Amino acid sequence: MKRLVRPTRPIALALGLALGALTACQDAELEARADATCEAVNAQRFEEAIRLSEGPAALSMSGRQMAECRCIAFLSQGDRSSCVEELGPLLASTGAQDWVPHPLLTKMMLRTWQAQGEIESAAVLATRAARLHRDDLELLQLELRLRSQVEDEDRVLAEVEARLEEDPDSIPQRVILAQSWLARSGHEHALRVLGDQVPAKTHPLALPWHESRVQAQAAAGDLAAVQQSFAQWRASGWDPVDLEARYALRLSVGQLVDPLHPKIDLLRAAIANQERLRDRQLVWGLHRRLISELLSAGRPAEALAAYDAAIEVVELAAITREQIERALRRTHDTASSEAAARLRFHVPEVAVGGTLLVSPEPGAAPDSGYRRLPVGPDSRVVVESALGLHPLRYVLEDAEGRTRASGAIWPEPGATQDIELHAQAAARKRERPSATRPKADGRRRVFVILPDCGDWRLTEYLRARGELPFFDHLFEEGYYAVLESRPAFTAAALQSLVWPGRAAHPGTLGWLHHLGLELAGLESVGRNPVDWLASLLPARPNLFETLGAGPLVTANMLLAHGRIEAGRHAEIIGPEGQRDSLPSQKAHRSLDPEEIARHPDLLHDAATRRFAETIAAEMDAADEIAIRGEVDFLFLRLEALDLITHGHFGPLDGVGQDDARGPLLATYRYIDDRLADLHARLDADDWLVVLSDHGIRSSMQHEEDAIFAVLGAGVPAGRAPAMPHLRGVPRSLAAMLQIDTEWPETGTMPWLHAEPAGREIAAHP
Repeated sequence: MKRLVRPTRPIALALGLALGALTACQDAELEARADATCEAVNAQRFEEAIRLSEGPAALSMSGRQMAECRCIAFLSQGDRSSCVEELGPLLASTGAQDWVPHPLLTKMMLRTWQAQGEIESAAVLATRAARLHRDDLELLQLELRLRSQVEDEDRVLAEVEARLEEDPDSIPQRVILAQSWLARSGHEHALRVLGDQVPAKTHPLALPWHESRVQAQAAAGDLAAVQQSFAQWRASGWDPVDLEARYALRLSVGQLVDPLHPKIDLLRAAIANQERLRDRQLVWGLHRRLISELLSAGRPAEALAAYDAAIEVVELAAITREQIERALRRTHDTASSEAAARLRFHVPEVAVGGTLLVSPEPGAAPDSGYRRLPVGPDSRVVVESALGLHPLRYVLEDAEGRTRASGAIWPEPGATQDIELHAQAAARKRERPSATRPKADGRRRVFVILPDCGDWRLTEYLRARGELPFFDHLFEEGYYAVLESRPAFTAAALQSLVWPGRAAHPGTLGWLHHLGLELAGLESVGRNPVDWLASLLPARPNLFETLGAGPLVTANMLLAHGRIEAGRHAEIIGPEGQRDSLPSQKAHRSLDPEEIARHPDLLHDAATRRFAETIAAEMDAADEIAIRGEVDFLFLRLEALDLITHGHFGPLDGVGQDDARGPLLATYRYIDDRLADLHARLDADDWLVVLSDHGIRSSMQHEEDAIFAVLGAGVPAGRAPAMPHLRGVPRSLAAMLQIDTEWPETGTMPWLHAEPAGREIAAHP
């Protein structure tokens, strides 16, 4: 065995000096290459910069500098992927904890990692970058969004807010934090972060500061505070014409009522001064809200006139004249006297021997099922249909039952219309969810999911295409109803669900007290002058207080705000009436790669993606609550579906073959997936309720029928007779948990009120 010979001290010293000299030479060479690379980038010699920077990467100062300049050269040539491949591994290495590249490159990497699902790495980099570049609001937004997905969001917001103590006049950070709180329905927190110090008119962020403030106050339903804020805004020297327009728009969007100035009058007055408004987005909003308010008020003729005036000034892509004309036509009730249209569908050869599915006749219940018409050898199917309140929808299947085309059309009374269908790639029905659930534990939980603006006809359209397998399971195995929701507004629907004991006519005392609340909104009054009457009004516990008065635990995730009285969001009531808050809930969650691959249309635009991320976070919360097992009754509203619906319903409103593409129907498919996941997490004793507050008739109008379905062990398969009113749902929800109430009964679940029968279901232990 050879003996290891150690160098003597003089030899070792010489070797060390030689290695040091070699390292110094290498560092000098790397520094020279880095300088040459960046110089070439500055001179826009990008190919030269890429050639000069070839070789192994390094994390030294010069290595980082060269990597950034090389990355910029790639980007300047339109090669983003090479830039990411260059920078990503370096930033992810253990020696890069103190490195923050140029903000442009940092944001690119953050968005790349976010899209790839590498949220933790992105959150760490975003935190370093936001602290270094304190004035970069986009980096702060990215930090909040990314960290909130891997950390407790309350703690993240509190930590970022603590930085304001070092810079108390930092309005940019205050505005971003306030918007983050508003996204979580934290109106009081948003107002605290903004502070009371009104910024000078000349401050570049004065407008978003004021807008955030009144948004928070309007979301809290505080008209008096909104009016006081506008008064302070006016006192700062802001243009009074601009403020009058913003006040009108804020009241309309927030559904606040100024007892002295109707919203329609305020909007019209602001539009009369539109030539003096510099903000064209504000002008667009005024016109859009006026049309919406007139339609909601049942004044379609005035809405049509408002539309004709608006299109001379602004672009109204999501609204068409035809939609308003149809609303006007309905007011005259002429459809019943008109001759039916003759629709001739010309079917592609690949579907010969298949089936054309057609939506129910006008006037039929929306759940009546699609009519099935065979496609003969002549490749033609003839359908006669009258004009109704909704377009005729169709789905074409080939002989193997695969969907080949689908869309919608408006029948023209008395006319013959030819519809040429174009074959799409064969789409098979989506698979049914597994029926396997955790073993029964002898205790019933009830989870209610309310997709805001969930529409019967869009649901049935996708079911006809075979794309909502969980809804198929829900309606075939559960008990359901077509509900009447009148008036078809979220605020009215949620109030009737959460406060079922409120009388429609509260009597003299209640009327006087309500009038006092309206008067309190006046700037000259400021408080309810008859507030003392509140002590004389009868106490009427809401849904959560009633269910949580005994051994049960209830959780409210209805996102109450503005005119939507739905109790306190994220509040737990029970057992025995105790009150607490749900653990910190994320406002958004990035879609994972599998979700994006399955539902690519959710990335249609930035707003749709943001709304989809909201739904993802809310359904994640429902999953977590189901797993934890502490809550007996959960009521969760998916508000973002309503926003996506109004933004993207237009292309589906009878404009031709759409093949169920687009962000709105992709959202329905995503919700179907998430409901199946939630149902699989509930055990065999638990019941899942899917409920909507209203449907959609046009981009600007809601529909007065709503979805109700309940699925669980012991629930008989079937349909409620007639059309029960939505206000009867709370009594059924209480009865599901074996709590008897005197709330209105409208026939939503007539069999349920005969319980208990069979095995007893225990309350919360």
